[in-house]
Amino acid sequence: MKRMKWMMAAALGALGLSGAAGAADVRLGLNSSLGLGCQVVGVRAGVQEGRLGVHAQGAYCLSGVQGQSGGVAVGAAVSFDLFRSGGLTTYALAGADLLNGNAALHAGLGLRYGIPLIPVEGYVEAGVQRVSTVLQPIVGPRLALGVNYKVNVANLQGTLPARGAALGENTPAPAPAECKVTPEQDAAAARATAQSAAESALSAAASAYSAGFSSFSFKVSTSNAVISGNSAQVSGSVTITLVPRGSSTPVVDTYSGIVTLVREDCGWVATGYRQN
Repeated sequence: MKRMKWMMAAALGALGLSGAAGAADVRLGLNSSLGLGCQVVGVRAGVQEGRLGVHAQGAYCLSGVQGQSGGVAVGAAVSFDLFRSGGLTTYALAGADLLNGNAALHAGLGLRYGIPLIPVEGYVEAGVQRVSTVLQPIVGPRLALGVNYKVNVANLQGTLPARGAALGENTPAPAPAECKVTPEQDAAAARATAQSAAESALSAAASAYSAGFSSFSFKVSTSNAVISGNSAQVSGSVTITLVPRGSSTPVVDTYSGIVTLVREDCGWVATGYRQN
């Protein structure tokens, strides 16, 4: 029984890893250039609000010359999200680096993929870089592969509704006039986004823990959506049914919780979950 409870808690935990939500994302990452560029392994830290992001990076950089050791490469870049669909985001970026004592400029395109409500995402970036030397500039390809841990923080223009607001103790703020949606339609869109995000995260959890059970199913239901400006909270419940391997007895349990969202254009993006 303890093993069954652990698997259910682990599946539900996939929803709750991202913690509190907000319009700003802090990203901490590891990456490598894998030969296209000098960086063997690097660390990255950045923040993003809306479509605009900035990050700084430090890495160990090979010299490329036999008998000469590498050194530290440091730099920073600005990115702008171009297209988003589900957990997939494409973006453009440009930045500057100091590579083995030489200044470099780079630009390119990136692709980021993450599952809603789960704070780990992978990315790949490809482009060109121009390295300045005392004789002439060197232009070459640039590639980076990496993984980020994403933490949602308080909205840089405000905070999420207080705990009491989640229980309906506030007046919903309307969507921007250009969206042309009623408050009821806005709340329905928030509930639909929350449900879709929860279902996506639970499906990912089922795949991750599939070795532990022969059958896994879930049902997500949403109830109240509380909107405050550009933030929203949707309350609901998740019912998980699983049959552990080696057993024919299903175990069913229901958990209630709140999905937090932020407004994006005229829609919503789910950014976090907490269990009641």
